[in-house]
Amino acid sequence: MRLTTMTTYAVQAMLELADQPIGKVVSLRKIAARHGIKAKYLEQIFIKLNHAGLVKSKKGPGGGYYLDRPINAIKIAEIMEAVGESSAPVRCLITGTQKHCSRAEDCSLRVYWKKMKDTIDQFLDSSTLYDIMREKKKT
Repeated sequence: MRLTTMTTYAVQAMLELADQPIGKVVSLRKIAARHGIKAKYLEQIFIKLNHAGLVKSKKGPGGGYYLDRPINAIKIAEIMEAVGESSAPVRCLITGTQKHCSRAEDCSLRVYWKKMKDTIDQFLDSSTLYDIMREKKKT
């Protein structure tokens, strides 16, 4: 499995919000500048995060984004799902893509790849922004 740039940026941006006091609004420009992300690209990511209920926005001067839930309640799997990322190590395990491989039903490796995906899903579903913040503070 290889994470896309969108997922990497989404997690980085969410960590930026997680590092703020509860309810503190952070502008996308500030996040973009700090992480070297194009503001327009970050905007697209935050639209998806907002639709998924992971962040809220405040309009107007001094506006920006803030987390909608506590950091221990935001799973990494939710962030990935919000930006359209799959944890599948191969295409045939992504929902609806089995038709792209004529051997999907007879593939002896598919069971192995499925076990790997299940392990990754379990890890991502049990990992939160809080966990990453805790690890970050150890280093």
